Amino acid sequence: MDPMTAAAITGGTGVAKGVSGYKAGQASSRSAAATAQYNQQIAQLNAKMEKDRGIIVRNINERNAEIGLEKATYDAFLIERQAIEVQDNNDFDVAVAERQYDIFTAEKRAKWGTSGVTMQGSPAVVALADAHAAATNLANIELRGAQAISKIQQTADMTRYQGRSNFNSALQSAYLQQYQSDINRANIINEGNMNYYAGMSKAYQAQQQASAALIGGISDGISSGVGAYGAAGGFGATGATTPVGIVDSGKSAVSVPGLSYGYISNGSING
Repeated sequence: MDPMTAAAITGGTGVAKGVSGYKAGQASSRSAAATAQYNQQIAQLNAKMEKDRGIIVRNINERNAEIGLEKATYDAFLIERQAIEVQDNNDFDVAVAERQYDIFTAEKRAKWGTSGVTMQGSPAVVALADAHAAATNLANIELRGAQAISKIQQTADMTRYQGRSNFNSALQSAYLQQYQSDINRANIINEGNMNYYAGMSKAYQAQQQASAALIGGISDGISSGVGAYGAAGGFGATGATTPVGIVDSGKSAVSVPGLSYGYISNGSING
């Protein structure tokens, strides 16, 4: 085979291999970059969804807290209404007892008067005892009413206090959930950025490998072509000799018609 033809075929094969590697590397680089950009868009979308979720959850919790407080306030109001009713009933019971005592005393005095008994001695003692008993009975009625009202008022106060406590706890829970949502969103954004940087780094590495494959293919093609040219007797036809300067240097001497002596080093021809 003609030396030039052999060199062209052999060198072309190496160059074609380098071009193929370059195209594959470029495709891999574009794919990695596109994947990184897509993943970053998904991360940004997830971060926005997490932000919206955190706001919605907080609003719901705050509204539930307000409803709970309003309910507790209303319940306390209803309980206090019971206290007012108890107070009214107690006042009525006292008035009835006083009226009954007045009627009882008046009737007894009338009987004593018609029978000629005076309010001295034993009748006076009896009247005094009756008055004391009536006063004691009225005091007991008022005490029981006051105790009932106090108990009801305590229940109302506890209901109102529990409502306020639940309201504060619900707000605190809402703030904590909002804080956790912000942390989750920050983690999503950070992870998305890290994945994006990793993807773009992979794309850059693939592009570098593509360039290296192209350069390596061209270099291998030149080296193989020169080797094939020499193997086909291309260099022997010129009667070239190995220059003294590169003897034992590990470099192969070549001579191309019309060119001065050179040597092959790392796949390229140097003069």
